[in-house]
Amino acid sequence: MVHGGWLLVCAVAAAGLGPLPAPAAALALAAAAPGLIGLFVSPAAAEARDGGRIVLALAWCLPGLAASILFASALSPAALVFVCGPMALAASGGTRAARLSAVVSACAFLLAGGFSLLGPSAFGAAPDGALAGLAALAAFFALTGLAARASLSARLAAARRELTAMRPAADGFTHAPLPLLALDPDGVITAASRALRRAAPGVPRDMTGLPADGLGFDDDQQAALRSGLKAARAGGGADGGRFTFKVRGRLGRESTLAARAVATPAGYVLSLSEPDAADAGAERRLIAERDAAIAASRAKSEFLAAVSHELRTPLNAIIGFSDVMKQRLFGPLPARYAEYGDLIHESGRHLLELIGDVLDMSRIEADRYELSLETFDARDVADICAKMMRLRATEQGVTLYVDAGNAPITVSADRKALRQILLNLLSNAVKFTPDGGAVVLMACVEGRELVMAVGDSGVGISEDEIARLGQPYAQSQSGRDSTERSSGLGLVLVRQLAQLHGGSMTIESQAGEGTTVTVRLPVLAAPLGQTGNVEPLEVHQRIRAAQTAVDQIARTSEGVA
Repeated sequence: MVHGGWLLVCAVAAAGLGPLPAPAAALALAAAAPGLIGLFVSPAAAEARDGGRIVLALAWCLPGLAASILFASALSPAALVFVCGPMALAASGGTRAARLSAVVSACAFLLAGGFSLLGPSAFGAAPDGALAGLAALAAFFALTGLAARASLSARLAAARRELTAMRPAADGFTHAPLPLLALDPDGVITAASRALRRAAPGVPRDMTGLPADGLGFDDDQQAALRSGLKAARAGGGADGGRFTFKVRGRLGRESTLAARAVATPAGYVLSLSEPDAADAGAERRLIAERDAAIAASRAKSEFLAAVSHELRTPLNAIIGFSDVMKQRLFGPLPARYAEYGDLIHESGRHLLELIGDVLDMSRIEADRYELSLETFDARDVADICAKMMRLRATEQGVTLYVDAGNAPITVSADRKALRQILLNLLSNAVKFTPDGGAVVLMACVEGRELVMAVGDSGVGISEDEIARLGQPYAQSQSGRDSTERSSGLGLVLVRQLAQLHGGSMTIESQAGEGTTVTVRLPVLAAPLGQTGNVEPLEVHQRIRAAQTAVDQIARTSEGVA
């Protein structure tokens, strides 16, 4: 309607001017151009696209420039024509297009006014029919005013209806029995219920525009509130947007509030309440049960440590007397009794090893295991452990290979703990390596750490079982299938003893290809020493080399025979 009205204004003005020469007719067409364009490019479409807004804004400059030429100066009634573009677009509902047109039309007026100061245009004075054009222009101003009023009236009516529909919700929010806060996306309070003053009596009467984290009692509580809002924006978190924080309650004392934040398109709604007494009681009950479980676990560990220690005394006697029978120190025995004596001796030694593992584990869990640090060469411990396991490895047809380098590896550690680490690793490796396999023990210095790796060509461990081996009394499937029974504490003790030294233990294995256990201990007593880099691949290369050597020896022996 607005753009059609402009075409009518242009037609009336042209009729008042009478027959026009070609240049004047061209200017009249230029003045009518925005009306024609507006009929095809609607202001609503132009509002959504930058290109449409620019076309309409530039088109509405043409009437003002044409009028400036016809009236011989922009500093004349032609100046009124420059206002037509912003008025027409604003009346059409194009707010952004109207702003752009106002800027472009102002620039065009300043440009035309500058040229007008230089001298009159070629048309000279204003034409005779100018009064008719001015009357038509006044009529257009009235039309745009009426259109704008109609549009604004419709918007105002819609706003009033929305306000009327929202008033019950707003009143319900204000008089809600619980403290409620409406926040914008930045956590600034936009509305608060009256019940908020009951939960936090010290807050101002009008909290609009204040940051919500200011409710926190101190910096930590303010951070807790911000974290809870962030979790609600991210999807509610594990507690569904629930969290607690402390505010300044009556007489300035700390008061704990339970909060629940819900993210909305406009920000957040935050509900506050006192913590549920049932929840508080449940929390206290859980704390008490946790403390009781810790105390029971500690008592169990201390009991096992005491019982294991008491069991070792009679076991040592059983092993000693059975060893006398095994060695026939007081003469020969009947064959059946001699066999029973050997079985008693072996069973006693095995039981002593199991009790030793349980005792050590209990002492570690009860925080009663103390390291006795001394300075020594780690290669000596590696050699002793290899010698202790070599006979057992030979009996099972397993080749044991040791590589600890040629340079001393001086460490400050618990010698007994280090020996137990290596014995447990070597024992496991020999136990689960079939006949004809190989076990390799390597020790070196890497950076400022002692690195010890024990690899074998045994049955290996599947990936899903490796994580369980760090738990007490857990065994892999290969361990459960083995004929040799164990406590399931070997690797756990290795890990615990390594951690007591500030080190770590890692396991790398593949079912059917063997296992490598690497222990790293920051126990070097001297900064200098041999350097190296122990990799599982290198350990298995040594294993394959050892197996190759065994095969060659076996073939040579068969050739000699």
